[in-house]
Amino acid sequence: MEIRAYTLADRDACLEVFDSNAEQLTGREEFAAFLSDPGAFYVAEHDGRIVGCGGFAVQGATARLHWGIVHRSVQRQGLGRFLLFHRLREITRNGAVQIVGLTSPRAVVGFFVSQGFREEVGDEHSAEMIKRLTVCA
Repeated sequence: MEIRAYTLADRDACLEVFDSNAEQLTGREEFAAFLSDPGAFYVAEHDGRIVGCGGFAVQGATARLHWGIVHRSVQRQGLGRFLLFHRLREITRNGAVQIVGLTSPRAVVGFFVSQGFREEVGDEHSAEMIKRLTVCA
């Protein structure tokens, strides 16, 4: 699998990834608008097609993960973990980031817990999660 920076030419493929998970996700219009200028955003290619996407934003000592999605047809093969680790590695290049946060659909909270995130607050639909990148933060 290759992870590379997103370009506007990837928009339709990222929307297809979103649509494959429509049962678990809401906010397609918001995601489509986000793709117009996503900042630090990446696509994951596997076997010649885009199968995942995700990005982040950094503000001071905190980073926030955005729209980490893997196509439903290739889930549970380690691609989501690979994409997550790529984003965390890019975040740590900054050096100042101590905490990474995200909003997770309830259906995938377990994935983020298994990757060291902790649920801070949530409701029946989503959870706010954090991961400390430094031991003493």
